[in-house]
Order: sequence, then C-alpha cells, then structure tokens
Amino acid sequence: MNKTVIGLLAGLFLTACGGGASEGTPPGGNNPPGGGNPPTGSFPAELSGIWQDTLASGGEFTNLYTGVTFNMTQGYSAQFKVRPNGEFYFAHYSQGVSSTCALVSFFDQMVGQAEFTGSRLVLRPRERRLDVQNCANSGSLNLPLSPVSFDAVVSEYETFLDTTAQMELSGGPYPLKFKLLNPTPPANPPQPPQPQDFQLGTETPYQEIIGLWGHRDTEFYNPQTGVYRFPDCCGENRFLRFTAEGYELGMAFVRVNLEGVCKKDLIYFEKGNALFKVTNQRDPDTYQGDVRLEATQARLIVRIRECSSEGGVQEYTLKPLTSYHRWSYTLPAGREDFMLGCHYPGHAWSPYICYTSGQGPWYNLERRQ
Repeated sequence: MNKTVIGLLAGLFLTACGGGASEGTPPGGNNPPGGGNPPTGSFPAELSGIWQDTLASGGEFTNLYTGVTFNMTQGYSAQFKVRPNGEFYFAHYSQGVSSTCALVSFFDQMVGQAEFTGSRLVLRPRERRLDVQNCANSGSLNLPLSPVSFDAVVSEYETFLDTTAQMELSGGPYPLKFKLLNPTPPANPPQPPQPQDFQLGTETPYQEIIGLWGHRDTEFYNPQTGVYRFPDCCGENRFLRFTAEGYELGMAFVRVNLEGVCKKDLIYFEKGNALFKVTNQRDPDTYQGDVRLEATQARLIVRIRECSSEGGVQEYTLKPLTSYHRWSYTLPAGREDFMLGCHYPGHAWSPYICYTSGQGPWYNLERRQ
C-alpha cells in the first residue's frame, strides 16, 4: 500500500485514548477519505456522517493480523467517516502492554466503498494498512483488500444533551459501538400538547423580570443580527432575555460529545411569545408559576472541529415549537434571581433549553441587565 496515498486519505484522530498524544504515530496527513476515482454507489443518507467510538481501557485483545495478544490499558479509539456516495474512511487505534513489551499499539486504516443493507455493514477497501509499534516487530503491513463485514444494529442513542444514533457492530475484526457525531435535526418534529397540570396564563413578561438573565457568557449570539461566536471554553453558556412582548433564549455548549477525536460545539437560539401565570408565593419575596414559551423562530448552529476537512460550521433553521415551564422569581430584597423549571414534558429542542447539568429540574440565571 502506498503510504503517501493512505496518508493523504486518512483524516486522523490519533490522540491517545487516555487524552495525550500517542506514541508511534504512523505517517499520515490530516484529510478525510477522498481522491482517486469517485465511487458510484450509495449509502443511506440518514447514516452518512462521522461515527466515533472511544473506550478508555479494553481488556485483553488479540490482533487478528499479527497474532499479538495484549492488554489494551489505554483502550481504543475508532472512527468511521462515510459519505452518501458510499466513500468511507475507517480507522481503529488501540494501545496497551503485552507480556514482552511495555508499549504496543496497532493502527488499522482503510478507505474504499461502504455498503449498508438490512443489518449488515460491508466495507470494501481499495487501500488498507496496519501500522504496528511493538518492542520486537514495529512497522507497517499492507493488509488484504478482501471485504470486511459486520453485523450492524442501529438504534437511537441519548447523550447528556441531545439524541443521536448508535451503530453497534459485531461479527467483524472489532466489536464497536459507534455514535453519529452530528445527525441532521428532524424537519417536522411533533408539537406536544399542553400538559394537563400546566396552568396557562394571560400575562406577558412582568415588569420585574424584563431584562437580560444569564449564566457565564451571554454574548455568543446577537438576536438582532444573527451574528454568533462560539465561547472559548467549556461547557454550558446561556442567556434569557425578557421584553414587554416576549423572550429571546440562547444556549451555547462547547464540547458536546464525550467520545472521539472530532469535537462538536453548538449554539441554539429561539425567540417568541411568553405567557405567565402566578400559581403560588413561596415566601414574601419569591413568586412562582407557569410560563408558556411559544417560539416563532428557532435556529441551531453546529461546529465540528479537530476533524480534518469534515470540520466546519453547519446552520439549521428549525421548526419553532412551544414549550411549557415552571418559573420562580425572587425580588431584589431577597437576593434577586430568576429560575426556569423543566418539570413538564418537552419537545425535540427541549434538551437545548432544559439542560441543567444534572442539578435537577431548575436552572438559575443571574440578572445581567
């Protein structure tokens, strides 16, 4: 196999599974599958994209092509990039120790044509290379170009912030549980009905809560111009602005995915009409109730980075949906704050509104203006 060609085709994720740069990195560029004669096949559009799987440690494993048995103390990182025309890049990197060597690593790469039919994934490589680091036998092997087949089960997979797809592979050289990095948002998600125990009010935002409320960075999205920027670091940032007419809501999250080398960041924004109702007064300074947020505009911006030529920004105009929430407001005399509650069933975009870092159904916002 021509190392130059495979290097140019291999958009690599060679960061060690434990988080640092891996040793024994084979030659290779930083580009995705491509080049050569374009394929003429097809792959299910809904399954096309970037799939990743990472395992911190993987127990004892025998490499089928070298016969070496080693303990994957650093686990593995795997990636499957596939386009709608079937062109694919597959990579599997594993690292650990053997009985005779303190550092063993295997890096299996292939490019070619992928087919998915029923419950079967078949990879037909036109180039394939295995790079080996071992105390006694390091080097590169040109592997056979025979088809590589897996039994495949695709299912819905919920991350801590959104819902994607999982492709569980078995029956091949590696058991894998790939997750799709950036699924296309549904075009027409259902609008849930008003919850039975929700009390619909008639009041627009109260004068006391009009203004800007936020958590960390609140300047990542300009509702007037649509101009945005991704925060430098890390995790969740949000704003909620109430006006006399309604609301503007934004959430930015840096490093959404927990697996794989390609990183995903996102910004969600919506605006619309808000109707409030006071249902109880918890104490002399704190009022609580229900609020309906009826979006008239919704937008999702996704950035893929550290992913060679598949990196970049994708923007989606979403179907505006209505959500139902609890709210709580404490007057300035009692340390002013505003809390939005996520007690009621949500819709397709609700995770972007209601992500609460595992701190229960409420999230707290500080007054900024």
